[in-house]
Amino acid sequence: MLKEEITILIVDDDATFGEALREFFSRSGFKAIHVTKPDDALSTLRLQSIHTFVIDCMLPKMNGRELAKKIRAETTEDIPIFLMSGIFRDKNFAREAIQESKATDFLFKPFDAEKLVKAIEEQLDHFIEVPMAPLYELLSRNEISRKDRIKAINSTGDIHGFDLPWVFSLLMHDKISGHLNIINADGGLCGVGFHQGKIVQVNQTDSKSYFGVLMVEYGFISQSDLDAAIAASGRTKKLGVHLVDSNLLSPHAIQIVMAEQQGIRLSSTISDTSVKVNFLESDELRQDAVIDRNAYVGLLNDWLMSKFTTEWLKDFYMPWMRYNVKVGQEYSATHRCLNIPVVRREPTLIQLLQESNTLEEALLKFEGPEDHFYRTLHGLMICRLLRFGEAKTNVDYTAQRKRLEKLNIDLEKQTLFERLGLNPKSKDSEIKRAFHDVAKILHPDKMGPAVPPDVKDLAKTAFDKIKEAYDTLINPERKSIYLQEIEKGRAESILQADHLSETARGLLSKGDVRKARELLEQAIKLAPPSSNTRLLHMWAKLKSLGPSKNIPLLNGIRDELGQIPPEDRHQSLYFFVKGLLLKATGEHENAKKSFEHTVSLSPDFIDARRELNLISFKTTNKPVDILRGDLKDVVGLLFKKKK
Repeated sequence: MLKEEITILIVDDDATFGEALREFFSRSGFKAIHVTKPDDALSTLRLQSIHTFVIDCMLPKMNGRELAKKIRAETTEDIPIFLMSGIFRDKNFAREAIQESKATDFLFKPFDAEKLVKAIEEQLDHFIEVPMAPLYELLSRNEISRKDRIKAINSTGDIHGFDLPWVFSLLMHDKISGHLNIINADGGLCGVGFHQGKIVQVNQTDSKSYFGVLMVEYGFISQSDLDAAIAASGRTKKLGVHLVDSNLLSPHAIQIVMAEQQGIRLSSTISDTSVKVNFLESDELRQDAVIDRNAYVGLLNDWLMSKFTTEWLKDFYMPWMRYNVKVGQEYSATHRCLNIPVVRREPTLIQLLQESNTLEEALLKFEGPEDHFYRTLHGLMICRLLRFGEAKTNVDYTAQRKRLEKLNIDLEKQTLFERLGLNPKSKDSEIKRAFHDVAKILHPDKMGPAVPPDVKDLAKTAFDKIKEAYDTLINPERKSIYLQEIEKGRAESILQADHLSETARGLLSKGDVRKARELLEQAIKLAPPSSNTRLLHMWAKLKSLGPSKNIPLLNGIRDELGQIPPEDRHQSLYFFVKGLLLKATGEHENAKKSFEHTVSLSPDFIDARRELNLISFKTTNKPVDILRGDLKDVVGLLFKKKK
């Protein structure tokens, strides 16, 4: 509801004061009505919607307290009522008046009208329509100009870290060049350079170099040759330059590895926290390495699998539930996005979205996992293969009922932050924006008179849970207390989960797989699992297989491995688990390479050495198949040093 559609009724027999107050409310953007008699106030209430009352206590025939009680008796809504008086100035009288009439507040004349307006705005926060943030409004636009993209990013302010892939996608435009500055909630700074549709640099204050690790992973150089090169190069020149000058590496290989490293750094910016972004146009860019649109879509697939939480995705798309979905400007049958695993696994979703009247209806008809629905949808939206169309008034109440039933179950389990799709470091501006976006679709007053009563009740239940979250998080004192409570519990759970994981690792090395798996499953229930815990759990599951192949379980573990964030995939434990998976699927040669790489990263990894010894006699030296070989093997073959 727009601010000018909100009606305030002033009841005061002092015509001069009442008219002055009406005029002030009107200048503040509200619709205001002034009456002098209680009967006129009740008649007005019966004829039209009133959203707030401001009532003088001394009125003819009926005092303000009695009028407030009658208003409460005639309405089911919790309408804000402000009592006022220039005669009754006793605080005990004011307290009793509030208790008796259930008024919102008591004001002593003369009072600060601006403070009253602010108090009314706070009470009606869920009523006042707040336009969707420019960054998200672009999800419904077919054509987006260069200027609109930059303006939307710079005018949105604080955003969630999970919004960054959409920001990156918008800036990968042929006519955009410049720097995106990203400041996270802890003050960490990252700069991303864009040039004519490509990402050309990613700079972080604590940049970790994956250069040497990636060189070995791609097969460009052996670990021993790399160690020797590092020792020889010292600090006189960069490692890559030294390798090229020493004829140990092709310059093309350096570009491949630098682009991969750039992707890892870009991935590390996407996390469950608040960030502030701003973009500055510039043509003076140093091009470290290039991530083009095709490479970016590949990174996006990794992020969709490993970064976004399902809860955040649900909250992100809740304001769009009553919109239809249309084909976006970038749609093409050959678009790279259609071939990434997260989209390819749900090949019929695009057609379902187009055929459905609303997003809500499509969600009801979708027969796969709800998690797949949201991740596939998000990938298609970020790549702009799809966009939102118009909000529909002819609602499918069956779909709405089922979605609201599921939503209420989810809300009951979630933290107050999760209810709004936020994180503990979210700013007030984000909290308000998230609440307003949800209120647009969940507030009972937004649902219209034709909505079945049970659906409206479900919406009210859900909205009350959302409102509870908002009222707590927007209040500094209540938010602080709540944060202390959840942080204390969270810290204890994480410590306990870490201890269980550490114990489980020792048991895995001793061969007690069953007990290790039990401990890891306890750890996962206690706290959101780290990449390390998830990898240990995969290790335990693979070792539980025995000699038979359980294809569904192996496919599930393969998916889990893909859910490890890119920046966590370059550690010895990851390659060890990857080796176990390859061994279980019969890919012994590739398994051997993974175990070898594990040992090169961690020479003391006894379990990896044991697996390497077991598998060595089963493997033979085979040439790399250019058409079917692993990408890193093929690239390594093309660019490794000549012998």
